[in-house]
Amino acid sequence: MFFGTGVLGIPGTLMGLAIGISTIWDATTDPFVGHFSDRTKSRFFGKRHGWIIFAAILVAIFNLMLWSVPMNLSTMGKFWLLLIVLLLLETFNTCYSTPYGALGLDLSQNYDDRTAVQNYRTAFSFSSLLVPSILMIFFLQDPRNIAGYRSIALITSILCIVCAAICFAGTYKHRSIKQDNPEEKKSRAKISDVFEGFFGIVRQKNVGLLIAGYAISLSAGAFITSLGLHVFTFTFGFSTMQIPIIMVCLIAGIIIAQPLWYFVSRHTDKIVALIMALGMLLICMALFASILVFRGFLPPDVALVLISLVIFLSGIGTGCLYSMPISMFADCIARHQEQTGTDNTGKCAGFLTFSTKTSNAFILFIIGLSLDIIGFNGANAEQTQSVQNWLGWLLIAGVVIAATSAMLIYSNYSYTREELNPAESNTMNKS
Repeated sequence: MFFGTGVLGIPGTLMGLAIGISTIWDATTDPFVGHFSDRTKSRFFGKRHGWIIFAAILVAIFNLMLWSVPMNLSTMGKFWLLLIVLLLLETFNTCYSTPYGALGLDLSQNYDDRTAVQNYRTAFSFSSLLVPSILMIFFLQDPRNIAGYRSIALITSILCIVCAAICFAGTYKHRSIKQDNPEEKKSRAKISDVFEGFFGIVRQKNVGLLIAGYAISLSAGAFITSLGLHVFTFTFGFSTMQIPIIMVCLIAGIIIAQPLWYFVSRHTDKIVALIMALGMLLICMALFASILVFRGFLPPDVALVLISLVIFLSGIGTGCLYSMPISMFADCIARHQEQTGTDNTGKCAGFLTFSTKTSNAFILFIIGLSLDIIGFNGANAEQTQSVQNWLGWLLIAGVVIAATSAMLIYSNYSYTREELNPAESNTMNKS
């Protein structure tokens, strides 16, 4: 957004339109790519690996093009070129990420293994969020320097190909070869079957609950990350050097949460760990509300320490929300595949990401609308006392509503460890 408006000089409305269109397109393409990935047959690449390596190369190319829009074009010329490149970038990012996510589900061999795979994936995913911040320190001292963006794009494109190559080589021997299934040949003929199959997927036992709960629970993270910057800047008055400390605490909490919740799920059950994490997030919001109310009596350094601690604990709670539902989702997919003999892993994963992206887009709209309602004005270096208070309470309300709603949905989940992993349960009973 800033690159388009602050560097290329594209009006904010046009930039919002370009990003909005590309986001909707990104969400829509997920189930289609998952569907075609499920039905890919290649002796050399298997079902997923060809998508992963070729899409990563194209993502790297269009990433470079995105940050290399010529400055001498007209405003509409820049807008249309940027929109086209964004759509291509999102298309090939989907062609990478959806088969990549399905590959993680393919590789999971048992009940606990599915949790471990998603824990590792989430930990590395959030670790990667530190990369742009580090690169900005070296290449973007001036945020309006277009050469800095191009240098960062070159490095991230190289990293994209390197990481995809590691994924390809490290999992190549585990690639799956699609076998002919007479019943699936009909579905390949019509693209409409992709969305017709959605209702069949959500009707599977517990799958609809997981899709709804996952989309809603991640809204809590969206409130923390999107409204958090406003709250830390205008409500608590933290500086640009202090806010990164808080965000690092959030990421650190999410990363540390992965082995913690894996341990909890192994000694209780996945749904128990998930409900505990949501409960922990609600407790953190109660602590955050206390700090908000008494912030006027706290020294700035003390407020920073307390907020950092609460956000760290919130990261531990939200960390479970990013990985555990996907592990549970994989359990349901594996169960359905055992019962039917039909592999819809990629399609199911595509619908899961479709639901979360559309939900996130809606939440971001609600956040933007709420900012206008409370009278927030980004042009003002300081907000009124009323706006400062409302920013904090909006964050708390958003997280509490999302976490409580998700808890109510997840509480109806009925699969247990014994039901999904009977072999291990029998072994434990004999012991």
